[in-house]
Amino acid sequence: MILTQFQVISFRNLDSLTFAPSPGVNVIVGPNGAGKSSVLEAIHTLSAGHSFRTRKARELIAHNTDSFTVSGLLQDRQGREHRCGMKRSANGDVELRMNYETVRSMAVISRAIPVKALTPDSHALIQDGPTARRQFIDWGAFHEEPDFFAHWKLYRRALAQRNQALRVGAPEAEVTSWNNEFAAAGSWIDDCRSNYLKKLEPYFQRLLEQLTTSFTVNLTYKRGFSEERTLLETLAKNLRQHQRFRTTTDGPHRAELAMTVGEHPARQVLSRGQQKLVVYALHLAQLEVLHEDEERHAIVLCDDLASELDQANVSRVLKLLGSKPTQVFIAGTEGLEGAVNFDLSHGGLVERAGV
Repeated sequence: MILTQFQVISFRNLDSLTFAPSPGVNVIVGPNGAGKSSVLEAIHTLSAGHSFRTRKARELIAHNTDSFTVSGLLQDRQGREHRCGMKRSANGDVELRMNYETVRSMAVISRAIPVKALTPDSHALIQDGPTARRQFIDWGAFHEEPDFFAHWKLYRRALAQRNQALRVGAPEAEVTSWNNEFAAAGSWIDDCRSNYLKKLEPYFQRLLEQLTTSFTVNLTYKRGFSEERTLLETLAKNLRQHQRFRTTTDGPHRAELAMTVGEHPARQVLSRGQQKLVVYALHLAQLEVLHEDEERHAIVLCDDLASELDQANVSRVLKLLGSKPTQVFIAGTEGLEGAVNFDLSHGGLVERAGV
């Protein structure tokens, strides 16, 4: 789906604004502090329930207010319109609406409006720990497989219950009573992740070539438990270890996506700019998989795209984005060919003539 109208109320430094984006490339311009990045954060929040900068709702609520609201009018491939929105309060209350009905799960909106964010700290996907890389895989698996979220919830429930039993030193029978549910959901998630990455890799390698990188990055999925045994067998074999550490040390929650250049971790040999190109290629590859498998398109948000990239690489990334049937929002870069510019200079988004 694409956004045909977007509204923000009391979000960061945005008091109230409504605008009708282009289905193609949209450039948000204006002076520093005008709220260019806040517009992108608000779109991301509508999709994911949180900003790409923070998961703390209180940081997103405008000063002297107690809640923010973000809402959008969407259009699907058949031209049908859908409405979605969320209101989040400082006290933690969340209201979600989809097509005029209250929904209980953010997943309903997230699946309808997938969003990818290319941000100044995108290199963290390589530099930081495995949590972000698991989230990267799960974003793709969630949009690829309709049942992924249900299995993920079952797995997290079984993991929490099993870990609680381990923490309090519960009898062995109580700990192992969760093994079957844990292993069934976990094995399904592992298979889903593995199959997804097999689809993703050829797109990723092709995009690296299109970005004319002078290096090759190898992706290796590490499942988080024994490669020689099933998850259920691993839980049984390592029970004493789990009891000693008082936590479940095997399972998809310990999975990793290793990225190497030759024999070395990518984070050790690639510059910050090179790492960003790798991450951008990974995100763009996810867009390719989403389109090829389900003929769906994600919205792409570009915040400070030129950070630590030279002009040639910025141009290559923009060219790739512009060549795809994807709705794009870019903060702060005027003059992009074919784009529609929205100016925040005077406190509201005013459409300017495209280039």
